[in-house]
Amino acid sequence: ANVSGTACKVGSGTVTATADPIPGILNLPLPLSVPVTFYLVPPPAPGDLAGLAVEGLGEQIGSTGGIRIRPTGDPAGVGVTLALVLPDQLPVTLPLVGTIPTAQISLTEINSTFDGLRYPATCPSTPAVVSAAVNSYSDGTVHTVTASLPVTGCAALPFSPVFKAGATRDSGDRQVKLVTTVTQSANEAPSRSVSLAFPASTLAPNLESIKALCLNLATGNCHTVGSATAISPLYPKALTGQAYLTGSSAGLALTLVFPSPFPLTLTGAVDLINNSATFTGLPDIPLTDLGVSLSGGAEGLFLSTCQTPTGTANATLTDQNGDKTVRAPSRFTVAGCQPGGTGAGTSGAGGAGGSNGSTSSGVTVGDANISRGSFSGLRTGHLSLRFRVSAARRGAKVAAVTVELPVGLRFVGRGGRVSGVSVSGARIRSLSISHGHLVIVVRRAVSSMRVTVKSAALAESAALRARARAGRLKSLPLTVVVRDAKSKRTTIRVRVKDLGL
Repeated sequence: ANVSGTACKVGSGTVTATADPIPGILNLPLPLSVPVTFYLVPPPAPGDLAGLAVEGLGEQIGSTGGIRIRPTGDPAGVGVTLALVLPDQLPVTLPLVGTIPTAQISLTEINSTFDGLRYPATCPSTPAVVSAAVNSYSDGTVHTVTASLPVTGCAALPFSPVFKAGATRDSGDRQVKLVTTVTQSANEAPSRSVSLAFPASTLAPNLESIKALCLNLATGNCHTVGSATAISPLYPKALTGQAYLTGSSAGLALTLVFPSPFPLTLTGAVDLINNSATFTGLPDIPLTDLGVSLSGGAEGLFLSTCQTPTGTANATLTDQNGDKTVRAPSRFTVAGCQPGGTGAGTSGAGGAGGSNGSTSSGVTVGDANISRGSFSGLRTGHLSLRFRVSAARRGAKVAAVTVELPVGLRFVGRGGRVSGVSVSGARIRSLSISHGHLVIVVRRAVSSMRVTVKSAALAESAALRARARAGRLKSLPLTVVVRDAKSKRTTIRVRVKDLGL
């Protein structure tokens, strides 16, 4: 098929071939170089990530090659394998003669430059090695050749991942469903290692979860302890995997298994003493969203007594090149805990305040009030968030607010600038994103103001959008920290029920 004119061009080059003579018609013993263009096209076979098509002489040359991700455990390591089949015959069209019988050709050289692909984010001091396994129509023997691949520019890649954590206690027991997400922009370096640590006073290990221990994933009989979702700019669909508790009594691990076209297994060592899991040696594949949902129930990995329902989870992430490390905290409250004790209910106070209600009628903590909160566009990705913040009649006026989004949503900006945020009732002095939270500082303290955040400043995970489309969202938590003119900070945690669904 002719693939020219598509938006999927990833490279160009030349193919040099010699055509065998056709008596009385064609005698071109000298090599002939033909300009070619490489296109990324749909996968030619199940399990392929994509296909690579070569076009020259106005048409596709040979068949589409399959591009596959080498799975975890492959002797060559996780990477990309391309299988490309080029023809040994081509039809020849001559002036005044027309199309003549196909000419037998012998390829002598392929020169290619790929400038539209995602390249490695690791720059080793010793150049990487690229190998090619080649055979011919006349000789099926496979010959392997290698070449060094120097990689440069890794230090220039940005690396600013954002971490979010959320937890919900079961209604009938102490076990907790835990949801974590790590989000990045598509142009950032991927992570080489990720360490997640949780406050033991808020989330304690559930020793009963050892019953779900999987000693051998290959048996196919292991029980999952959760699920994982991933989004990569290399693939148009969200990927879904399963989470397992693996290892032995000598050492436990949390293992995430993803199927084709990204057949990857990510294993994190579990440290019960520090209540953490550390994933190292992650493959050099970009992910803009990695979410892990650990189930509750009898074999849930975590439980909560609700004595300390609010805590801070910490993520430590290092980029693929090993030269940048980001520490990203996420403050969270276990939903389903009553303030100061056990039992079911809505999560409550932490820090300088808390809440038990919806924002429709307003929630007041100390001298600050949040009301008229709403989300919209959760089904479509055209997101918006609105709420009003006000001071009590005799309280100090509002000077700044810090907004923390629920798991599955994050604030985004470009080049240190944030767009899509507006305030009525006050003039904005500064807008910034700090540790994943939106910080709004106004020029003069005011009694009340309405904040609107539109889609230019918001991003949504595929998992949250899927829940919205399935009608499985009833409310979303929202945390707003209000700083008044006297520099007093009040934290208000609410559940927004107006989701526009």
